[in-house]
Amino acid sequence: MKSSRSCRRGRIVPPDRGVRPMNKKSMAKKLDLSDYDLRKLDLARKYDEDFSAADGISWRDHVLLYVICGIVGIFFVWANIATLDEVSRGDGKVIPASEVQAIQSLEGGIIDEFLVHEGDEVKEGQVLLRMRNIQAKGDFDATMQKYLGLSAVTTRLRAESEGKDKLEFPDDVRKGAPESVSAEQKAFDANRKQQENQASVLRDQLNQKQQQVEELQRRISDTNGVLKLAIDEKNMVAPMVEKGAAAKKELLQIDQKIASQRAELNGLQLALPRSKSAAQEMQSRLNSLQSDFKATAQRELAEKTIDLNTIKQTLAAYRDKSERTDVKSPVHGTIKDVKVTTTGGVAKPGETIMEVVPLEDVLLVEARIQPRDIAFIHQGQKAIVRLTAFDFSIYGSLDGEVVEVSPDSITNEKGEAFYHVRVKTQQTKVVRAGKDYEVMPGMQATVDIVTGEKTVMVYLTKPFLKAAHEALRER
Repeated sequence: MKSSRSCRRGRIVPPDRGVRPMNKKSMAKKLDLSDYDLRKLDLARKYDEDFSAADGISWRDHVLLYVICGIVGIFFVWANIATLDEVSRGDGKVIPASEVQAIQSLEGGIIDEFLVHEGDEVKEGQVLLRMRNIQAKGDFDATMQKYLGLSAVTTRLRAESEGKDKLEFPDDVRKGAPESVSAEQKAFDANRKQQENQASVLRDQLNQKQQQVEELQRRISDTNGVLKLAIDEKNMVAPMVEKGAAAKKELLQIDQKIASQRAELNGLQLALPRSKSAAQEMQSRLNSLQSDFKATAQRELAEKTIDLNTIKQTLAAYRDKSERTDVKSPVHGTIKDVKVTTTGGVAKPGETIMEVVPLEDVLLVEARIQPRDIAFIHQGQKAIVRLTAFDFSIYGSLDGEVVEVSPDSITNEKGEAFYHVRVKTQQTKVVRAGKDYEVMPGMQATVDIVTGEKTVMVYLTKPFLKAAHEALRER
């Protein structure tokens, strides 16, 4: 059996015009089909027609459908893998890494010369201006004279304590205080002469005592000799007296002589130690004369050294005052806000003359962060700084790092609360085409602080999840 329509090359083709189609009854009668078979035949013909209609979609449509499905699938895979930085953004400005340095004069004075002007870049230790402090100069000169004079005194005392024969003064003392040098030289000579005179007197007395000792020793020796002869004479006369050959009176005279010599000898022997002791005392006095002189000089030297150190400290203070007439920059920076501009003007003690804004190798940007973002910000996080003075699309941005987070929120005059976050940049200049552009304090900036990462899918689904979470919660 043939269908009233046939499928040719995927298209529905109408039946041939020259053949007249049969109706159901004719076909059933001719083929001897029952009603059940006819219903089955109708269903098969309808299925064939539906299949032929569906078979009319071209292969290009199939390919396009597959490509769209593939792209959607790849997008979902990529959205679950690819991550994007999560940032907290805040506005801020460039601030100096160090506090602005106020240039002041401790003692004040008259300004003699300005060496810099507002906006000039200065180095650390560079002289900014020169001042004149008459009082400090006078105090310094007077104290210097006292110092040099006392140095001359200590030089003399040191030489006397060491027993030197010649006095030598330092060059600065000899040139700076010639009158003091002359006076101390005379004092040195006078003391030395006095010491020599005293030593000469003691030496004379020592010689006398030594002569007395020698005289006593000689007399003792002579007396011993006389006594020995008298004893020998007695020994010769005594036997003769016993025999009657000599008078007893002669023996008594010899005994009297012996007794007299012994008495004299005893007196000389008692006087000899006293004379020796006196000689030794003179020798000790002579020996102690120089040591006492040195000790006295040493005591005076110790006292004068204390005074010298005190004056030295005072002199250092006055020197500091006189040297501070040259006002120098404490840091490398830029001159700002010159308050006294007149040469010959008077600056009061402690008055700010000008300010220096530090130019450090580190650039700090202070950003204001909303309280809702502060929980995710901490030290060490990366940051991206975009300066409004430089077009980001042309000059790029500066990489930085969070170095400080304020412990508490700050409320401005409008009642807005925020936190201060300081970011340290790795570069202090903006570079483009090999040319450096200086970043100045006060420049406005936008700071993006990287607080984490999220996938693209999270970013896409977040609004829906948030909406679903908050749906149907209104009163």
